[in-house]
Amino acid sequence: MRYPTIASVAAATMLGCLHTEFVTGTNFVTGTYAAAFFRITPAGQAEINVLAAGGSLSIVIRSDGTTTGGLSIPASVTGGAAFSASMEGTADVGGLTVTFDQEADTFVRDLSWSRIGNSLEVRDQTVGGATYSITLNRLQTD
Repeated sequence: MRYPTIASVAAATMLGCLHTEFVTGTNFVTGTYAAAFFRITPAGQAEINVLAAGGSLSIVIRSDGTTTGGLSIPASVTGGAAFSASMEGTADVGGLTVTFDQEADTFVRDLSWSRIGNSLEVRDQTVGGATYSITLNRLQTD
């Protein structure tokens, strides 16, 4: 029977750690974020580039977990009246996932955001009959 050497076990452990990062608390995500990519695909319709249509999404996450910011979606995207909402609330960080709890009832609080480098991202998540892909880039740390 062959036993792995200490060096091979250590190497395997280190390689495994290269792809796994455990992060807790809001200190790792504090900062000002703005949408660099913001696409919505309503059920049965073509994808809409919200930024190109004049929309925006920004969120500031403070070290105490509170958030501010704003969401703006133009009438050309909503198919009715323009929509805006405050992003005031809290951020909950668990591992590499961030969720938002806000008074404003928007899709933002229904999505599960992944922390990837200096960005918060959502890829092809469906909420309320629409699919969302959004990248919020961190502009500065607070």
